[in-house]
Amino acid sequence: MDRRDILKASAIFLGYGLVGGTSIAVLNGCKADTSDGWKPSFFTADQIDTLAEVAERIIPKTDTPGAKEALVHRYIDEAVKNNYKSEEQEFALKAADIFDMKSTEKFNKKFVAITDAQKDEILQELADLSKNEEDQSDAGEVFPRIRSLVAAGYFTSEIGATQALIYDPIPGPFEGCIPLSDVGGVYSLRW
Repeated sequence: MDRRDILKASAIFLGYGLVGGTSIAVLNGCKADTSDGWKPSFFTADQIDTLAEVAERIIPKTDTPGAKEALVHRYIDEAVKNNYKSEEQEFALKAADIFDMKSTEKFNKKFVAITDAQKDEILQELADLSKNEEDQSDAGEVFPRIRSLVAAGYFTSEIGATQALIYDPIPGPFEGCIPLSDVGGVYSLRW
């Protein structure tokens, strides 16, 4: 099972897996600004470029659009600015910089300048840190929080809701307990 399949399956449990401000952003209907002249309002331009690359490595373009096309980085900027408490915002700023810090330590380049394989290596390193119960550093919390934001941003975007999930604005009569295989996948709740 690849990353995209895992994320699709976990979309069912989106509300369960979201933390703090991310769940508030989803509940408030936070959406990415799709205007042509968009500029980040919370993160710096360099941080948002890094977050766009991170999001694209988590949900890459395959037979459906990836996180960049879904404007997940814009969603993250909006969600953190408007739905996070100040301490969560501080952590988000640190998190955006941790990717560049790790990349510079390991490859002497910023995250956006390294190869996809090297980006995956950095993400795997951060994912492994999050599994280490002894690690109490900010770096250990970065990957699960960013992954949560990326999944929320992707599956609540028009692209995620209509192309990655099954979109049916009028799905028909209610049928309570039926196997997932009978309906063909995870349905989008809105768009």
